[in-house]
Amino acid sequence: MKNIALEPERQVLAALLKELRETHGITQEQLAESLLWRQTDVSKVERGARQMAYVELRHWVSALGVDMYELEMQFQERLRGLGISEPIPPGGRRSRRQKLR
Repeated sequence: MKNIALEPERQVLAALLKELRETHGITQEQLAESLLWRQTDVSKVERGARQMAYVELRHWVSALGVDMYELEMQFQERLRGLGISEPIPPGGRRSRRQKLR
């Protein structure tokens, strides 16, 4: 079952990862080969249908020649553009303090 509260963040990350791959001129097949994955797994990540562990994300961005800090900055910028400035906690509810900011 999907956690609906995480969907905007998951979709932003998926789109960013796809854009970075395309910007670096790497095909899904080439990235999959570098990661020792199947091309379908790369596609699933880029559609937001498959989540990655942090270490998998590190390998993904490394294969693209991107720094994790650069990825994080771009991710945060896009979230701010959507009005999401803080991580959504498990359960999808922000604390009262978070809502007041």
